[in-house]
Amino acid sequence: MKIIQTIAKPLDGLLWKQRREEGVPYRLIHFVVSQPAGDGLLLFNNMTKELLFLDAEEAKAMESDPASVPGLIEDWFAVPHYHDDRKLAMEIRDVCKMLKEPVRGFKSFTILSTSDCNARCFYCYEKGRSRIHMSDETASETASYIIRNVPQGKASLHWFGGEPLYNKKAISRICSLLEEAGVEFKSTIISNGYLFDEETVEEAVKSWRLKKIQITLDGTEKVYNRIKAFIYPGVNAFKRVIRNIHLLIDAGVTVSIRLNIDRHNSEDIFVLAEQLGKEFGGKPNVSVYSHSLFEACVPGAAVLHDETQRKELFEKQQALRARLQELGLARVKGLRHFIKVNRCMADNDECAVILPDGHVGKCEHYSESEWFSHVSGMDVDGKILEDFKELRPEIEACEDCPLYPDCFRLAKCEEAVHCYPEEREERLAEIREQMLSFFNKHHEVSH
Repeated sequence: MKIIQTIAKPLDGLLWKQRREEGVPYRLIHFVVSQPAGDGLLLFNNMTKELLFLDAEEAKAMESDPASVPGLIEDWFAVPHYHDDRKLAMEIRDVCKMLKEPVRGFKSFTILSTSDCNARCFYCYEKGRSRIHMSDETASETASYIIRNVPQGKASLHWFGGEPLYNKKAISRICSLLEEAGVEFKSTIISNGYLFDEETVEEAVKSWRLKKIQITLDGTEKVYNRIKAFIYPGVNAFKRVIRNIHLLIDAGVTVSIRLNIDRHNSEDIFVLAEQLGKEFGGKPNVSVYSHSLFEACVPGAAVLHDETQRKELFEKQQALRARLQELGLARVKGLRHFIKVNRCMADNDECAVILPDGHVGKCEHYSESEWFSHVSGMDVDGKILEDFKELRPEIEACEDCPLYPDCFRLAKCEEAVHCYPEEREERLAEIREQMLSFFNKHHEVSH
């Protein structure tokens, strides 16, 4: 047995070596993810983040009796048959939370320069909400709020909307004031990409310190233009966005292209993948990933309550992921090597969402309510902060789910209402992909 990735901190100094109980049958802990590799088997403990490699003989022995392989018990890959896996995972999570240094202020700010947009996507979750532009006064107050609340003068800014560039004036004002105040910052943006041009790209890199952008493409030219339904008549939005992606890449910005796949565009999206392969394949600062719309947390998306339809979509999505890799478009993320203690910015004490009217909240999905403060004042509603950390009751699928240590089914999160097996399989496929990538890199280095 070889250790490919060690146990994550701070568990290396907290979790004791498990002792074997004589006469007790052992099983793999529910959090182990396996993946064949080379002439053996990779085992990843999603609770401790340790990655092991078993040779063929060890892998065969493990199938008969996990306790027969030296090290599996000591490192919590194998546990007694009666063991409460979820209880241990929750205890580890709680201890890691307590060990985190107290947060003073916020390190990450998601800022909505506007809730308006120049596109009219049928699946937009903001449909029916107020369309507000951030005023010059609120932009100034936003900058002051960040200056007051950012620790050590360093901030991560994430521009969001609506379409953030629909009010780029507010972005420029905030960045200018932060620079004048000596705040060190960098930014990312989620945009449809339409409103970029040479001048805006240059400003984004120099003044906004833009490092990364996410742009969604929903299909080939005809399909994309129909789905996006931009407000500008007679303009080929698809060609314009592709041109702008090239501008951003050439300026050194990392571009992440998201492909939303559902029942209605699943065939066309494969054609788009081929086009993107010819356009961007092999470029180091562009990547493409796919996202399945399994469930309508967004209005108008295909609601797949039917199990057969979900399975069909999952299979197509996996085939799309494989094709994106073949085209040199996909980027495999690193294998996680830290203990996750929150789901997202909503339950993360280091994050704040600043809305166009100056209200401060925890999630962009709650743009009309559930604010805990305002950029113009100091009052904080602690109850709302705690409400965003509340978890939903566990469900039957939690009992033996390998993803349980990293799963936070927040009560206020619409995406956590359902837990489809296809979604779990999608995440497990990503982990196995990461395991193989990490193993192959380690194998190259060792040889």
